[in-house]
Amino acid sequence: MHLKNIMAAVFSAVIISGAGIAVSAASSESAYTIGDHVSAATEAATSAKTSVSGTTAAASSTNSALTSADPSSITTETTTEPTTVKTYAITFLDFDGKVLTSIDVPEGENIDYASIDTSPLHEYLDVNTEKDFSSWDITPSRADKDYTIHALSKVATIYYKKKPDKYRYFSTKGKVNLDGLQAFIDVSVQTPKKNKDGTYVVEKQTIDISSSCVAKPAALSSAFALSDKATISVYPIGAKKALCSFDIICYRNLGDINEDGNIDSVDASMVLTIYANLAASRTYKATDQMKKLSDVNMDDKIDALDASYILKYYAIASTAKDVMDWENILDYDKILKK
Repeated sequence: MHLKNIMAAVFSAVIISGAGIAVSAASSESAYTIGDHVSAATEAATSAKTSVSGTTAAASSTNSALTSADPSSITTETTTEPTTVKTYAITFLDFDGKVLTSIDVPEGENIDYASIDTSPLHEYLDVNTEKDFSSWDITPSRADKDYTIHALSKVATIYYKKKPDKYRYFSTKGKVNLDGLQAFIDVSVQTPKKNKDGTYVVEKQTIDISSSCVAKPAALSSAFALSDKATISVYPIGAKKALCSFDIICYRNLGDINEDGNIDSVDASMVLTIYANLAASRTYKATDQMKKLSDVNMDDKIDALDASYILKYYAIASTAKDVMDWENILDYDKILKK
């Protein structure tokens, strides 16, 4: 019972006790004296006062305990209604409009695009055509409603129009020459914009990658390590599949008659000697290697013309900054009719 109710009950008891005293005195007037009435009334009043005092003291003690207690030690029980966090469904679709994945994001929180695995969207349409994820058609930053987001694609096709020009070499020094190669990438990228029929607008671009392709093997010493013929594969940088391949041939050390690694006047003189000996004696036999190295214009004859070409080569090579090549002097396409 609250303290207020306790005090009301105490005052009610005093009033009732006083009324009882008056009734008792009236009904017993004949049996008691005035002094007896006073004595009885006094005792009753004292008893009532004692009762009131005891109740008041108890109330005071309770009040004191409440006021002297540490406020932090008084716990107040509160009832909290359970809260429900609202979430929104963010659905991601693949290129064909099929569900790739769906995530629930609490209202107001960021949408984590980095967590979406787009690797299943990658595929090879053929050997040189690759399709992959490009972007999303919309990219809302926060979840404020349900969203359906479409994946946009990019398609890249690598191809070549022309193989390298050079396929004849006269030395194993240097690298495979890819001059003349014409290689490209056609790229088609879907944009978030849509045509009248509801399809995404596609932007197209052609990129020339000729200069960024590499040859394997790249070094002529490796290509011709086992033979004077080799097959070279051409790769776009970073690609694991060859774009094309072509054959090369080496007319090793042509013009270097003494095979000392240099083509100079000494070699020209040796050619003239071989030519003179062949002309002077029918019994003179030049070795197959000497014939192969001396016939620089490949007309199946060893004569003064070969010696003159060797001297010309020597004169140009002496001042040239780049590696000298016999095709800088002679048109072998015309000579060999290829």
